[in-house]
This record gives sequence, C-alpha cells and structure tokens, in this order.
Amino acid sequence: MVLINLFTLLLCYIFTDSVSSAEQPNVIVIVADDLGWNDVGFHGSDQIPTPNIDALAYNGIILNSHYVHSTSTPTRTALLTGKYPMRLGLQGTSFLPADKRSLPDGKLLPEYFKELGYSTYLVGKWHLGYSKWNDTPQFRGFDHHFGFYNSYTSYYDYLTTWKFGDKEYTGFDLRNDGKLAYEESGKYATDLFTDFTVKTITEQDSTKPFFIMLSHLAVHAGNDGKLLEAPQETINKFTYIVDSNRRTYAAMVSKLDDSIGAIVEALDNKKMLTNTVIVFISDNGAPTVAPQFRNWGSNAPLRGVKNTLFEGGIRSVGFIYSPLLVQSARVSTDLIHVTDWLPTLFSAAGGDIGILDPELDGIDQWSSLVYDLPSPRNDILLNIDEKTRNAALRFYNWKLVVGGIQNETLGAYYGVDVLVNTEEQIYNLEAVINSPAGIIANKINYSPLSPEEYENLRSAATITCKSKKNPCDPVGGSYCLYDIPSDPCEENDLAKFFPSVVRQMKRALVNYRTSLISQLEEETDIDNADPKLFKYTWNPWSECTKPDCQSPLDNSK
Repeated sequence: MVLINLFTLLLCYIFTDSVSSAEQPNVIVIVADDLGWNDVGFHGSDQIPTPNIDALAYNGIILNSHYVHSTSTPTRTALLTGKYPMRLGLQGTSFLPADKRSLPDGKLLPEYFKELGYSTYLVGKWHLGYSKWNDTPQFRGFDHHFGFYNSYTSYYDYLTTWKFGDKEYTGFDLRNDGKLAYEESGKYATDLFTDFTVKTITEQDSTKPFFIMLSHLAVHAGNDGKLLEAPQETINKFTYIVDSNRRTYAAMVSKLDDSIGAIVEALDNKKMLTNTVIVFISDNGAPTVAPQFRNWGSNAPLRGVKNTLFEGGIRSVGFIYSPLLVQSARVSTDLIHVTDWLPTLFSAAGGDIGILDPELDGIDQWSSLVYDLPSPRNDILLNIDEKTRNAALRFYNWKLVVGGIQNETLGAYYGVDVLVNTEEQIYNLEAVINSPAGIIANKINYSPLSPEEYENLRSAATITCKSKKNPCDPVGGSYCLYDIPSDPCEENDLAKFFPSVVRQMKRALVNYRTSLISQLEEETDIDNADPKLFKYTWNPWSECTKPDCQSPLDNSK
C-alpha cells in the first residue's frame, strides 16, 4: 500500500510539472439547457439515442454526483464566479428580459484564463444581465460572444417574446460581438452555435490555447405557440414516440448530440483533441411539467423538476473527457459542484491556485479527476433562498431539504409517463462505438474499450429506485433527511431516525446563512427597454441613446 501511494504521488509530481512546462490544454465547457437526467443513453435510457455524448462520457469520467442550481442564472453565476450564488444575492429567480439586475463585479472564469494567455469565447446563452454594455460578455472576460442575452430565444428567427402585465413584447436577440446578426435568421440554433464553434476551432492559432464556453439554447423551450422546435427530418426519426411534444424534444436532444460529434471531429482534424479538456453539463434538470417552459424532458427516476431542490432539479447530467485523464473510463460518485469548475479548470490550464480569490466556494478537483484520488469535497450548499425559505445541503452521504417552493406539485415524481406507450427500443451500442466521437475516442485510446466495458459503465451510471417507504414533503417547514447513495430518489425520510444528523446539518445551514447577501430584487424596466425603442431588438438600454445604441466595441460608428 505504501508503494502504491508513493507511486501515485510520483505521478502527481510528474504530471503537475509537465502541465507547467508543456503546451497548455484547450478547454471547452458545453452547457446544455434544461436537459433531463434520463434523456441521455449513458444513464440507462433507451428512448433517445445520444451516441456521441455517450461515447465521450464512457471514455471520460461520468460524474454521477454533479450538482448545479435549480435554474439558469444561479448555475451560470456559480460556474463563472466559483461562488455560491447566495453570496452574491443571486440565489433567487433567473433574470428576466428588461431586468436591471446583473452579475456583480468580480473576476470571472474567462478573465482568469485570459491572464494565462488564452483566447476566450462565449457561444450561445449569456443570461447574466445586459442593462448596460458593461454587463455583457465582452466586458466580463470573453474576447468574443456569438449568441443571445436573454434566457431563451426561438430556434430559427431568434425572436424572444415576453409578457409583462397584459402586454407582450417581442424583440430580436442574436449578436456577433455585440452587433446584431440578422443574417443568421433561418438557421437552426443548435447547428448555428455548433458551426460557429467548429469554425473557431478550425481557425484558431494552434500556438495559442483557447477557452470556449458553448452555452446551448437546446433543449430549453421557446415562445408560446412554438415551445419546441427541431428540423422536421430529425423529428421524423422518432416516429416511435407517440407524444408529439416528446418526439420534437427527442429531435432537439439528437441535434445536441450531433453538435458534440461535430466538435470532436473538428478538434481531431486540427490535431488538438489529445490536448483538450471537454466538460459537459446541464444547467439544471428538465421542466417535465411547469407553468412555463415545459419541454417534456425526463428526470426519471429522480424526484422533482427544474426549480426544485430535489435531485431531479439539481443533480445534473455531467461528464468530463480528456486524453489527459490518467484514470478515465469510470463512473465517479464523488461530490462535485458547478462552482468547482473554475479552480479545477484553472488548475488544468497550469494556473497557480494560490492566486485565485480566497473566498471561492469551488474546490480544485483536477488531481482527483486525473488520478481517481479521493475528492476533497464532502459537502455542498445546494441553496438558501431566504424569500421562499427553501434550503438544502449535501453532507457526505446525507441530504437535508428544508421548506419548498410555492408550487409543491413540482416536487413529485415525473418523467416516467413520457417514456411509455412507445415501441420497445433497444440500446444501440454499435451506434455509440461507430459515432464520430466513438471512432475518434477509440483511435486515441491506447486500449479501446470493449463492448462489455461500455455496458458495465452504463450499468454503473444508471440509477434504480425502490418503492416509496416514508415520503416527506418539506413544504410547510418540515425537515427531510435522505441518505442519497442508498436512496437517490428521496423516497425514505430518515429525519426522525437520525435527529443528531439533522441538528448538525441545520447548524451548518445557519453558519452558511451568515454569509448570505439579500437577493437582488427583480427590477424590470420594460418602459425603457422596450424592443420597439431599439428597432425591435433586445438591447442594452441604460446609459444609451435610442434607437442606435451600439456597443462601445463597435468601431463602425
């Protein structure tokens, strides 16, 4: 055992030294929007084939205990700041169109990467404020941004419609480095953002590393009347799915999978893949049922949906792939939180962790991931919302949930019904192996995975749950305690059996509460941000002259 530990330490030393002296790795973080736990093949679902996603996951590390926040803006805040949103006043609702709120001042992930000599790109969704130009991506560390500012837009015409009171407001929301990109209308959003990413990779100076955050619109629902959109030829591949909405959703997931394959091919063609780190996560669980933005995704068998602190809302699809990982092709159940990606990826890029903000909540997990060492994280603050009085905490195997959102029905079990009434589907492992990502991963691997190894990884990543024993509803102030490794579906409340654990975790929540910043109040300014004042576009409006309010970066003025 001593010899093994010494050998591991030697490997760590060699690898750490090589990162500092060798070529810096490229880093791509791919964020799917509202993707359900059960909507990828590697979690055991047979209904929607995701061969490229599955191939990368199997050949990387499947993160089966990866946690995010329950809605978009808090998760993106945590990812880019490395801090719990409640420390920044962003623990509540996501930003609305015409919202005056924005991400508070502070250094973000792309700014750290720029200091390491990286080119930085945001492709797709921002959703962190745009009332002033200084709130937009290119003023927050990204060299380039091609995408949209709001929480969603339509998949072909890039119009976002929002209702304030009894009046609807519609505006165009697609930009390339701040300039309106009308010429891209008519192109399907998932393909558009993929093509831009592929072009960026292809044209990148191979002597300069890059950081790309590909923040897909997919598979978020869009405007009323056309919530779900996908090319008809892709929808036609899923005729075995009876429900037409679920069928379109499946096509949207399939296009997302195609995106992953295209990006891996581009990296391989450029001979960059062996020195690239790819992270894939969803920003929260699927809104299987919801008052708004239902997308017919499935988090089964997990409890809850988007906008809840149950596992279905915050336990995210996630994996990391890179040939730089020494111990890959495995399923990790170690705790990892979205805040961890800032220090982890900064470490992977050769950065000195000591220069990071000492108040980060994220923990550097790079060595743990590379060598399959014990994770340094043993607890996660899942959120504290002082307005709804809803909070949750993971501590080792335990999870404590306090209070609930107003719509308690969202804490039920959903998603199984979207999978029934279909012809029997069989998981197509050959499609995974022969997908673009699968072929390239096998080519790179020193020892390609066997079909049996693929099946074993899939089995290990699949969650199964027993029948409900002792359910608990935290709405109304109850404390619900779950042993998540043995009860991932939160069916068996153990609070009355382990009162000392409940007390300990309540004290931890109280301690976390001392650093909470009161939520930034929703403050929409639609009278001044009305798209019609800016040629029917969603545009930064504060400190602007209407209707031609151009980015300070636009030299064409």
